[in-house]
Amino acid sequence: MKKEFWKKLSAMVAGVVLVSAIASSQAFAWGSATHAYIDDRLGKQGPLRNLNEMYGGMATDVFTYLFENLDWLDYLYMETHYNSYLALWNKADTILEKAVAFGFVSHNGATGADATAHGSYDYDHPDAYVIRKAVAMAKIDEINCLLNELGLAKENEVSFAGYELCHNFVESAVDLLLARHDRSLGGKIAAAALARTKEFPDLLVKTYTEGFAEEFELHYARAAKTIRSAENEFRRNMVSYGFALAQEPDVAKGLILDQLVELAPAFLGAYGVELPPGADLVGLSNYLISEAIDLCQKDYLRAVERTIPFVTKNLADMGISY
Repeated sequence: MKKEFWKKLSAMVAGVVLVSAIASSQAFAWGSATHAYIDDRLGKQGPLRNLNEMYGGMATDVFTYLFENLDWLDYLYMETHYNSYLALWNKADTILEKAVAFGFVSHNGATGADATAHGSYDYDHPDAYVIRKAVAMAKIDEINCLLNELGLAKENEVSFAGYELCHNFVESAVDLLLARHDRSLGGKIAAAALARTKEFPDLLVKTYTEGFAEEFELHYARAAKTIRSAENEFRRNMVSYGFALAQEPDVAKGLILDQLVELAPAFLGAYGVELPPGADLVGLSNYLISEAIDLCQKDYLRAVERTIPFVTKNLADMGISY
């Protein structure tokens, strides 16, 4: 039965890859593979449930790229990562809704995987892995000079946007390292996005639309459409991201770099930073990702593996099981 399931899923993947390559030029996500790796080792109640847990673990970041409205982004980020992450679990009814919500809750910044990655999210007093590595990366002399040239640091004082840039390269580095460690991870990410239950967008809408609409005085229909569109784009991104990470390491690195370069102007523009004319984004990104990999490769796996029992215990303490 399980063998037949994976055979059918492989056929789905093969059929959609060409469509994805032609129909989308979307950017990949940052750090999603780490959450997928963790959730692959949490519930694991059969292949379809496990894939939905993995997708849910990634999908807490579904609103991370709403750069066109940073107020929306900040609000929805706080709702999904801190204020109301349990609300989605509480509204889940069916088995697959429970599976995807299980993964969703595992991600949060208070008791989930992000707590060991981001901690207090304080670059002045870094207390968790990703933030510590971002600060260490920004302090490398060559990188600090680059941040100064880009207007992201002044007199060795790194701006929040400068740290965030390093933060994102650290997360990408860990994703690439995990994909090298677990060569099945990229395929599982793409499969999880393809297999995610069709109930999930409705679950997101039921959980977050009313509060989102009230906060920004939006019509309910517009708020719901924004949420559905964000999830649809995120899902397509995860298919592409998984296929990229499934390639040979050097090819995967190149594909991730292409998308980081594509994201850079929007990311920096969201912080009011304009790139200088003629900036070599390809060369810059290649240098930054290589430095981030060097910085993380000795201890990334220990940090990720230690997160798994931390999340497992917290989920159990909250009664999150199905």
